[in-house]
Amino acid sequence: MLRGYVIVDADGRKVPVEDSLVVGRTTDSGLMIDDNAASRRHMEIKARPDTFVWKDLGSTNGTILNGSKMLAGELKNGDRIQIGETILTFEVHGKPGPRNGPHNAPADQDENRLFTETIMDAQGQVKKPDAASSKTTQLLEAVYTVANEIATNYDVCSLMDGVLKTTLRAINAQRGAIFLADGNEDLLPCANCGAVHSIANGTLEKVQLGDIQISGTVAARVIQDGESVLYQDTDSDVELNASESIMSLQLRSIICVPLRAKHGILGVLYIDSDRQDQNYSHDDLLLAASVGNSAGLALENAKMHTEILEKQRIEQDLATAWTIQEGFLVKEWPDEDPRFDVYGETLPAKTVGGDFYDYVRPNPDTVGILLGDVSGKGVPAALTMAQLLAQFRLLVRDLDSPGDILKELNRALVKRSQRGMFCTLCYLTVDLRNGHVVCANAGHHAVAQIGKKGLSSFGDATGPPAGILPEGPWVETQAIINPGDSLLLYTDGILEARSVRTIIESETPVAPDEYEEEGLRRCVEPLYGESAHALIDAINLDVKRYTAPAVPHDDCTMIAMRYHGAG
Repeated sequence: MLRGYVIVDADGRKVPVEDSLVVGRTTDSGLMIDDNAASRRHMEIKARPDTFVWKDLGSTNGTILNGSKMLAGELKNGDRIQIGETILTFEVHGKPGPRNGPHNAPADQDENRLFTETIMDAQGQVKKPDAASSKTTQLLEAVYTVANEIATNYDVCSLMDGVLKTTLRAINAQRGAIFLADGNEDLLPCANCGAVHSIANGTLEKVQLGDIQISGTVAARVIQDGESVLYQDTDSDVELNASESIMSLQLRSIICVPLRAKHGILGVLYIDSDRQDQNYSHDDLLLAASVGNSAGLALENAKMHTEILEKQRIEQDLATAWTIQEGFLVKEWPDEDPRFDVYGETLPAKTVGGDFYDYVRPNPDTVGILLGDVSGKGVPAALTMAQLLAQFRLLVRDLDSPGDILKELNRALVKRSQRGMFCTLCYLTVDLRNGHVVCANAGHHAVAQIGKKGLSSFGDATGPPAGILPEGPWVETQAIINPGDSLLLYTDGILEARSVRTIIESETPVAPDEYEEEGLRRCVEPLYGESAHALIDAINLDVKRYTAPAVPHDDCTMIAMRYHGAG
């Protein structure tokens, strides 16, 4: 009877596998591991009558078996399972127990065979398969082996090696290789390792594309026509017999079949021989063709699996970016000073950008509000945003001038910018004693002022975004805000929010309309005198209605301040 054990390399714990064993980070797991990369229920191992199987339980960081990231499969003695930094070794003790019933396999049958059979006569006596049946069994078993490999293997390199080993062993072939195609007749190496997976006289090796000689005529014919080709030195195919590549390589027999996937031919499985006593048969061709179809689907599945993992990685990066971004943004707003109220908010789109805002009190009579938009998306933009905010909060302790602060932020961004990253910035201060406003703007939208007479603006950009020029030409602009007025800073996501409604003219749809300044004006002019929080809530709601049933495609970030007056 088989007995399975999981050994934790770090501390030597040895846990038996009964019916099933869950490995994870929670205390109710059969095997608890203390690893931050492990999910609460990370993977599961199950016992079968003659083997052990495992599957990933939808973990965040995945499971690695013997160096390859996989989702499920069969476990063998000595297999190494990696979860984060934790290494587990699987051990198998004993032998499979006997199988009961009339379909028992012969005792001397290879235990590792995936395909078994029993042939019985009319009297119920077990018969040995004849030679032809044995050959059929061998061919079917090879196909089943590849099919089993497909179900559990998403590593392209090991998948190609498995296809070659299984196929060439089944037909006792001399040499074979797998080539990919680019949609034309050109042969390409493995996209994963950059080499051609090949096997010669039972030995697997990776070779460079130019170091392996094959019949280009045969391969081109398979890629172009999608047919499977069998060449023998007695073949009547005049075109192939006259092929210079076959003649120069002195080839006696060739099998070349397409790796056929759902969306076309991905490459070829090529097998040849220069032995005089070896001519591949039609049965060999049928086996190779079946394997080629299965292998093509497997490679396509592996590519899709890689794309899914990459998508998950991107989503994780976006979640990390949002965590970084959210951690630096103000969440608690002051309410103790009766001279003003202030509020800011960012609503991230699916792709997290580098929008940010901040509120500071350089002194008891001054309020400063900042808004910025870092170019790019994801973690790089979020990290740049975090650096800018940290530096901004240090600068406001020593500098009063918005223009000077902007110039210092620019110098720092120019020094550390590696890939042309830049940032639009707008920073203004309000003197609470008289409503005097000083503003510095680097490539950002002008400041919106909501007053009794409606929406107006001031503080246009006086130079490019920060991070482009070592020394910018920015100058400060000044304005007066009256009691009851509000100031609003916003990013592109507000004005560029798109309506999915299209206007049909002459049966030709036009591009979706954008929210633009007109939409902002229509929304905010009736809101004179409302609090900063109410103002931003109203704009966000109006933008959502405008883009419905879709959502804004870019981050919507705003910060507003209402001035109550000096009294």
